[in-house]
Amino acid sequence: MLNEGDGLSLFEKNRQAFASRFPDVWALGESAKSSSGISLVFENGKPIDVDVGGVRLYQEPAEVSAEKQVQSYFENPDRIGFADPAHCNLSPISKDILEDIKGYIKDEYKKEIASYPVVDSGFCFVFGIGLGHHIKPLMEQSAAKMLVLIEPQPALLGASFDALDWEELFQAAEELSINIRFIVGTKPDVIVRVIERLIWEDGQTFLEGSYAFVHYPSWELLEARKVLNEKLPVSYLSSGFYEDELLMMANTYGNLHGFPLSFLERSRKVAQDFPVFIVGSGPSLDKDIEVVKKWRNKALIFSCGTSSLGILLKNGIVPDFHGENENSWPLVENLRKYAEQYDLSPITYVASTSVNPEASKLFTKRWFYYRMGLSATASLNQGHIPLLGADPLVANSAFASMISLGFSNFYFFGVDCGRRTEHGHHAGEAIYYEDDYDNYLEGESFELLENEFNRVVPANFGGEALTTWYLDMSRASFALLCQRTGIKPVNCSDGAKIDGAIPKASAALKFDGPEGFQERLKENLSRTLPTYAAGEYLGPLDLQEMVTSCDRFEEEFIAAIDSALEEDESLWAFHVRMVALRDELTEPCRGVLSIIRSTFVSMIRVGAFCGTRIEDFDERRAFIKFFIEAYRGKVIQMIGDSRDLLSQMANGCDVIEGVAGVGPD
Repeated sequence: MLNEGDGLSLFEKNRQAFASRFPDVWALGESAKSSSGISLVFENGKPIDVDVGGVRLYQEPAEVSAEKQVQSYFENPDRIGFADPAHCNLSPISKDILEDIKGYIKDEYKKEIASYPVVDSGFCFVFGIGLGHHIKPLMEQSAAKMLVLIEPQPALLGASFDALDWEELFQAAEELSINIRFIVGTKPDVIVRVIERLIWEDGQTFLEGSYAFVHYPSWELLEARKVLNEKLPVSYLSSGFYEDELLMMANTYGNLHGFPLSFLERSRKVAQDFPVFIVGSGPSLDKDIEVVKKWRNKALIFSCGTSSLGILLKNGIVPDFHGENENSWPLVENLRKYAEQYDLSPITYVASTSVNPEASKLFTKRWFYYRMGLSATASLNQGHIPLLGADPLVANSAFASMISLGFSNFYFFGVDCGRRTEHGHHAGEAIYYEDDYDNYLEGESFELLENEFNRVVPANFGGEALTTWYLDMSRASFALLCQRTGIKPVNCSDGAKIDGAIPKASAALKFDGPEGFQERLKENLSRTLPTYAAGEYLGPLDLQEMVTSCDRFEEEFIAAIDSALEEDESLWAFHVRMVALRDELTEPCRGVLSIIRSTFVSMIRVGAFCGTRIEDFDERRAFIKFFIEAYRGKVIQMIGDSRDLLSQMANGCDVIEGVAGVGPD
């Protein structure tokens, strides 16, 4: 086909359009087109359908089919929505601004807001490209800021190169300020992982209200759409609470200031083949504890969290390493209880810098590491590479820690990442089952732990297991680290299957290596780690400069707010302005921004939930002004709290005051 006016065929014009924008996508489509059994169906010299192995994709001319499908879709569109912004897992300060918003809606707006956003939708997910005639009307009618085009069959994308004017579509998207992303030639689970990454990178704030359009029925597309629905609630969660970041910054300072310590980091180490037992507190540990005891002298034992530590100690097994990631006060109380009953001095404490210093005080040997994405990692780190795969749970950090030391011979016990239906939430000897145990986090309870298993996943030894959203994240983190490192741990746990791990019954294990080698090995490892006296690590840092930068950030923030009140007619525009301010000042104001950066943006989501549902422009504009003023007050509060913490750190205080969670509340 020729494109009138320039002498180029539509195919050649599209080649040029993709070459300057998506060359890799073009290569996938062109290569698949030439090697597949897919062929175009023509009528009067124009492609109207696709023959897929003797079956037509549309049954009628593609443009007619697309017009009917899009028209029908917008009569009852498949949209991503939540009933309440509290679903975002709001931080305490975001809950405060939500209460302000509820008051405004009740007293000023005095109407019901729409069920779905009427403006500023973040995404339009298009499941299936085919010949692509549905894409432009979808883009124009949804007005989503990000158009995600998903095609598991690259040959179908290749067929569109002779049927759709992609240059015209790209130009229309640019005029509407819509970003286009392609996901081509992948399986449903990969499609969803790529979408999740896009959401985290580009669109959590306006994910709510997004559109999902399935163009043609195929197993890959329908499965990806189904799995996306399961994953979206987690993608919409807020992370990096400013209150938590304040606490983790204070804790990191307390650990670096208060103790001699060594640092773990992601770097090349001498390969170690000695067996490492990663011991969690999942229910299957009940059947394997005797196996752990049997081979104790031929392996390094790493206990993961206080429940695991307690079970091992009760059974006469003193682990070589104990790991912690959490910063909570109940963790301190649990460890204090064990310190009163048992000798913890042989155990090397391997923990995130952000754990409570009162827990660190209970051990004599301390190895710390930085976790990716935390405030202290961004502002206090002096060249140590954060551990890869150390989140979300302590079993993940134990695995990542030992990989960083060169180990590759791993065995998992009680790392269930879920439970069989007949099992409880933890091993029977876990601290949670003690009659007088009442050391839960706020909002946590025995009943919650028992009833939160609402996902069904493949089990390690066949069949199905139940899991929770955070245990499933842990499972995915294990799988990703196995994939990146090539390490294949032996998984003896009878819980959820971990991709990349080798299922093996513990009774089949046999170790022929030397006994009693652990202490010498630990001493050798200690000598390879950078070590610091108490307070030495913080010496080169200019903490006072971080205090001063709070003033600069507050000044520039207030100026940006004043401009927003005058100029911004949508919450999308306000969001873009705040993200740009944050990104511009990330380095010069890294102290305060490392603490508040996530909540600084996620708080806007609370305003977006209501503001994007107000249909009248003037009423919506009035709400936006109200929200910006409320947001100003909360951010200034966060800046003030950060300034106070950083000032105490700059003054070398031994005890940080005024930060919730540093001590028992």
